Amino acid sequence: MDFLVYRYASVASWPGEDVYARNLFGELLPSEGLPFVYTPFSAALLSVTSLLPAQTSFVLWTTGCVATLAFIIGVCLPRSLPRRRTIWLTLLLLGCCTTIVAQHLVWGQINLFLAGLCLADFVRHTNGRWSRFVPKGVLIGIAAGIKLTPAIFIPYLLITRQWRMAVSAVAGFAGTVIIGGILFPTMSVTYWFSDVWQLSSKVDLGTQFASAGNNSIQGAAAAIGHWAVSPSKVIVIVVAVLGLFAGAKIFRAGQMLAAVLAVGMTASLVSPVSWLHHWVYLIPALVVLWFLGRKPTRVFVAAAALVLLIHGTDLGEHMLQNGPTLLAPLGILLRESLLLISVSTIGLFLALRSRPSPPAAAILDHRPVEGIPART
Repeated sequence: MDFLVYRYASVASWPGEDVYARNLFGELLPSEGLPFVYTPFSAALLSVTSLLPAQTSFVLWTTGCVATLAFIIGVCLPRSLPRRRTIWLTLLLLGCCTTIVAQHLVWGQINLFLAGLCLADFVRHTNGRWSRFVPKGVLIGIAAGIKLTPAIFIPYLLITRQWRMAVSAVAGFAGTVIIGGILFPTMSVTYWFSDVWQLSSKVDLGTQFASAGNNSIQGAAAAIGHWAVSPSKVIVIVVAVLGLFAGAKIFRAGQMLAAVLAVGMTASLVSPVSWLHHWVYLIPALVVLWFLGRKPTRVFVAAAALVLLIHGTDLGEHMLQNGPTLLAPLGILLRESLLLISVSTIGLFLALRSRPSPPAAAILDHRPVEGIPART
């Protein structure tokens, strides 16, 4: 359905229709329609989904998502890892079976592409071939210009004093706003001056905010009761600040990749609505954590992976709705498992930040990456 929303929104935008004014309707969408909540720039970019017949486009989109997941996992694997290709393929297959990626592929979501853009920006060299034409940070800005969530990396770049990347990210984001404004002026006014402040009420689809599918802090609070949502917003602010500074601490210890993944998970924690397919940074984070830690940490990673593979959020909801009262605590833990695993993973990254980590596979030589403290 999400893929079809992208497709229908891009088609409707070009004749001048304001796709934010009402829900989108079309074949296979619910009778009440669905909203388009991304930026005007994304409506233009997502025109690629309407160039071919729907089924063909969806197959290509899904293939691209799997290929992007392969890239993301490959970035996290040490270059010198024995039987690296076999491990890479195994992790890719397991990753596709997790609740996060399975939901992502079924709905035809975009989050893997956005994570791939951000990670590609972080792991490439400042003086690399592509960086001469597209400065580091621009891809992060473009990702934020498609969907606002990746914008959390801009304050992270400022806190870690990666000034050039921060400026490039802001410039990339500004470029998407300008392009969207030129192509769709009416839509841009509606989005930036109205819709952007109402995204959470549109994204939650009316009745789904407190469901097991929304594993954000505010979603967990809503499951406790409507009264808990307002106080949880204070917690969200605190967690956002702590997550950014945790990322900065991990970065200054030389763990660039772990820092980026910690900030990416923080974005899902603090977003009002974080559906299961939004938690795409959790899978590479567990891969990095496995190689960073020792036996106790690896036991945690294995347990977390098992929860993702058995689709623990749905299992927890089922236990709470249909299971005996005795199993209610376990049901709650499973229902909010993505939130709990992410918080634990960030904490372990902090605890293990002083350990040397294997070099990321996507870093092609031994020149220092901008902003990473040199080890002695």
